[in-house]
Amino acid sequence: MALKVFLSSTLRQYIPGYDPSEGTRFSVNRKTTVSELCKLMNIPEAKIKIVMVNGKSESFDYELQGDERIGLFPPVGGG
Repeated sequence: MALKVFLSSTLRQYIPGYDPSEGTRFSVNRKTTVSELCKLMNIPEAKIKIVMVNGKSESFDYELQGDERIGLFPPVGGG
């Protein structure tokens, strides 16, 4: 099943040649969790604060259904 993944700011370093305007495509089995997807992309969960699936906030345990847009966002720092 195909997914389109969009990474924000510092998470982009984990996908060589990542194009933020296009995102990246991944094929995974149905019911793969967001956590499992992160492992496939070699992105540590600790580096991700917000998970969005089709514009809705979801957890790392969410089971993907296919043809979804995934957005991953790191914690925001400032001072």
